[in-house]
Amino acid sequence: MDDMPKKSATWIDSLSVRVKQALFAVMTYLVLLLICFLTISPEQYDLSVGDVAPKTITASRDIVDEITTSRRRQQAADAVSPVYYKDDTVSDAVLADLDAAFSELRAVRELGAQIQSGWTDLDAAFTDEDYSQAQGMLTSLKLSNYQLRTLMSTTERDFETLYQSVTSATRTALVSTITEGQINDAINNIQQIVAYNTRTDLWYNVAIPTLRACLRPNMLIDQTATEENRQKAYDAVEPTVYKQDQNIVVKGDRVSAEQIAVMDDLGLLRGNSFDGTLYFGAAVMLALILAATYLFIYLFAPQMFQSGQHAFVLLIAGVLTLTLSMLVGRYISVSAMPVMLAAMLVVNLLGARPAYVLNFALSMLITFLTVAGPGLETSQMLSVLLMCNIGGMLSIYLMRRNPARVFVFFTGLIVGMVDFAVLLCVGTLISGSMTLVPASASYAILGAVTAAILCVGLQPILEAAFNLVTPAKLIELSNPNQPLLRRLMIETPGTYHHSMIVANLAEAAAEAIGADALLVRVGAYYHDIGKLVRPLYFKENQIGENPHDKTDPRVSTAILTEHTRDGVELAKKHHLPEPIIDMIQQHHGDTAAMYFYAKTVKQLGEENVDINDFRYDGPKPQTSEAAILMLSDTVEAAVRSIPEPTQAKISAMIRKLVRGKMEDGQLDECTLTFRDIDKICAAFENVLKGVFHERIEYPSVDLNRSKRHRQSRSKPAQEVRQEDKQEDRQATQPAEAGK
Repeated sequence: MDDMPKKSATWIDSLSVRVKQALFAVMTYLVLLLICFLTISPEQYDLSVGDVAPKTITASRDIVDEITTSRRRQQAADAVSPVYYKDDTVSDAVLADLDAAFSELRAVRELGAQIQSGWTDLDAAFTDEDYSQAQGMLTSLKLSNYQLRTLMSTTERDFETLYQSVTSATRTALVSTITEGQINDAINNIQQIVAYNTRTDLWYNVAIPTLRACLRPNMLIDQTATEENRQKAYDAVEPTVYKQDQNIVVKGDRVSAEQIAVMDDLGLLRGNSFDGTLYFGAAVMLALILAATYLFIYLFAPQMFQSGQHAFVLLIAGVLTLTLSMLVGRYISVSAMPVMLAAMLVVNLLGARPAYVLNFALSMLITFLTVAGPGLETSQMLSVLLMCNIGGMLSIYLMRRNPARVFVFFTGLIVGMVDFAVLLCVGTLISGSMTLVPASASYAILGAVTAAILCVGLQPILEAAFNLVTPAKLIELSNPNQPLLRRLMIETPGTYHHSMIVANLAEAAAEAIGADALLVRVGAYYHDIGKLVRPLYFKENQIGENPHDKTDPRVSTAILTEHTRDGVELAKKHHLPEPIIDMIQQHHGDTAAMYFYAKTVKQLGEENVDINDFRYDGPKPQTSEAAILMLSDTVEAAVRSIPEPTQAKISAMIRKLVRGKMEDGQLDECTLTFRDIDKICAAFENVLKGVFHERIEYPSVDLNRSKRHRQSRSKPAQEVRQEDKQEDRQATQPAEAGK
């Protein structure tokens, strides 16, 4: 009976997932059906933008092409440069405001110095009342508390240096003129002048707010003169006019938006008709194609059903590629369709297997819509089918191991050349004359390069929208200027240094067993970001007193184990990818803080202490990368404590630590094998061998004596020996005096 609720809950959960999959399938079908209907609409005498004119249409009377005329006039007006005039009164006013502002700032700085002179406690800090008093002394600008703290803590010398530098640089900027709308450029120019002798915190917290409050442009836009010039340019453009009997569109030409507007004004457009049979056949064909695709996924890639996020990425990439291909095929050339765009995007974002599946589906869809679409010949079916399959598969093969964005362009060129060759071969089969085939086939290169360019542009957008982990995203996260890494480097330098070494260890281990080395390196960078919350409670950030010495060991345990939860919260706040968050959460598993456990046992007795109260929350590492990070973190922290480390001691320590994690069951839920663990230990030893390598002792050389010997080569040997003895006696006198 106890098993019944569990079975019921499992059945409900399974049904819920299937319902979601069904809803997603229906949504996919409806979106693609809409694209299909828009694509296969038959061409009639009723014209729309991009259609090919069935006959030459002429104007029945003189008429102005309003769209073209308006666009040309606006372009002429926008091309007119603004007219400026110099306001000579601004410079003196700005310098006066700047002096007044610095006078107030000087008073606030002196207040801060006066407050600090009365401090007796080393941990004293400015109070809210101090900040309120300081803010009350400022009338020309408003500073936040941290900006006031920078100002009130600075020395008189630094402040006066800032004042002189900023005033001089501002005067120079005003002499060379500051154009309206370019205040930020002026501030940047001033920064270039004063940065070499100004503290960074003073510049950003004091100088910039002051300049923003005081600085004004002295080259102003003359709105009246500018508008007059623009109006003259606008009026100077002659209207575009279709004369009576002049051709609006020639038979065989594609109709533009301007031509449609002219024909609409002339009353030359009519309504459209609806062919229900055509749309019904298209709907059934689309359903069969999607059913074949889902069957393919079920048989060869069932894991794709598990991630709704990945399904949406596939849908977006597929719809985008399908839409662009249909538009390019209708208005440019079927050969120029960027049919491999989806394959390029998905192989970089999700991997090769989903890319193969999507390319399979799009090959059928694009081929079907190209054949059924208006203005396209059935003989083009073979060309499109081969381009989709060969081009898409080749792009996946080339990019599956090299996702670098520069390589995407090379892939586009290679695929374009292959598609060009494919279309030439097809042309020899279906064309009676080869005259036009090379020109048509050359569009394949354009389509492939266009797909590569779009892939490079769209990939970061999809990465950010779905927070996907890609090599490009990981490289971006590894930049030291990322906010969390920069905070780690500045606020917790010990933890930052520890993370760098852990990253080296983890990357070497991951490469040794074929895991994702880049992912584990970036995970190592961020694994201890939770220590930013309470940095001084961790040994690597302590200088002097250890706060744990005066803290109950159970409280200390709570503080230490909290850093994984704090890290997860920070990671979510900064939108780190899910695999990185998992590694932060799992890098300690559910291990126990043994030092504080032993300390508590010593105080209370073993029978009164439960070791589970001293464990991290977990879970245990679920992936090879998370397990490698745990082992790297453990090894780095422990090896540093070895007195006089040698290679033998390091190797023994590594094996002992890894064996301890295995015995504690921390590696039970990941996919590491004993062979992998042996390779990981060897990789750790190689990295740490470089960290703790031996150094030779450099001999002490008296350069003065060597120089004197070179100068005294002409002196007798006895005289040189006497000078050496005298110098030795002089050198020993200070040492003897200090004994």
